[in-house]
Amino acid sequence: MSVPAYNAVVKIGIVGLGFMGAVHLSAYAKIPDAEIDAVCAHDERLLSGDLTGVGGNIERGAAKYDFSAAKKFQSWREMVLQPDLDIVDICLPTDLHPAVAIAAMTAGKHVLCEKPMALTTSDCDRMLAAASESRRILMIGHVLRFWPEYRALHDFATRQEHGRILSTTFVRRAGLPDWSKWLPVEARSGGAIIDLLLHDIDQALLLFGLPEKVIARQLGEGDTLSASLIYPNGPEVRIQGGWFLPGSPLVMSFQARAERAELELTPDGLMLSDQSGTRKKIAIPEADGYDAEIAYFLDCVREGKPPERCLPQDSARTLKLALLLKQARTTGDQVKVDEWIA
Repeated sequence: MSVPAYNAVVKIGIVGLGFMGAVHLSAYAKIPDAEIDAVCAHDERLLSGDLTGVGGNIERGAAKYDFSAAKKFQSWREMVLQPDLDIVDICLPTDLHPAVAIAAMTAGKHVLCEKPMALTTSDCDRMLAAASESRRILMIGHVLRFWPEYRALHDFATRQEHGRILSTTFVRRAGLPDWSKWLPVEARSGGAIIDLLLHDIDQALLLFGLPEKVIARQLGEGDTLSASLIYPNGPEVRIQGGWFLPGSPLVMSFQARAERAELELTPDGLMLSDQSGTRKKIAIPEADGYDAEIAYFLDCVREGKPPERCLPQDSARTLKLALLLKQARTTGDQVKVDEWIA
């Protein structure tokens, strides 16, 4: 893939100024040659730069932004056609991702799109085709690929300094996101498996590839999941969590057991236990996953190279497995993956 590279200021248009839009704005503000050239939202208050009222399931801090130099739009269709834009950053409800991304790439823009990529495999295929035909970079924001603790998990699993991985359990649970108008609507977000647990499904695929079989069931009340990903020669991989009662705090953790050690993400930090019985906290670089994700994407745009650390083909495959787990949850039967995912 060869795409035009940029040596000057990169001009960005953000579509959607909710929680994720605010997170992305904060990251761009730390990059000297990133210019917010256009913003798009339906709410005039948001277009004024007042994002103090947006909610989310993690505390990122409310902020006001100076949009005085930015073009303001209430129609994304108008914004993506602006000739000066280099990048369109999509922070909209998931059901809108394909239309906006395809229109932006067709108009010659690179696209950073929040995860999930889309709600259907056919829409993922359409987005991939548009990226190929337009020769523009498409990256989906799977932020855990840039999150320091999960980068440490990746190193633990791939370097095998403590032997091969025998089992890994991912947990991610939160209250039903009643702070959002669209997230609880399954037709717009895909529900908890597609929106929330997609993070951990992507990590499992990144670390271990496609499983041979999966089995899934409901985990108590709410939009929940307990799933096993079955690999012929191991490891044992489990994914648990979902949306529980409103107001429940966000909890995310993992536990990876190797032949001679165990790495665990806990509320107290990242802990390593070894055969001697020693348990110690692992120092993690002071880095923000969203900042790293966006800085990486901008580097890809500047250098005209594909986003190898987070390819859209991987994002499409992650959605396919998430859809399979969602389907498997309804029956509780073991399902062969190759019958669903090429």
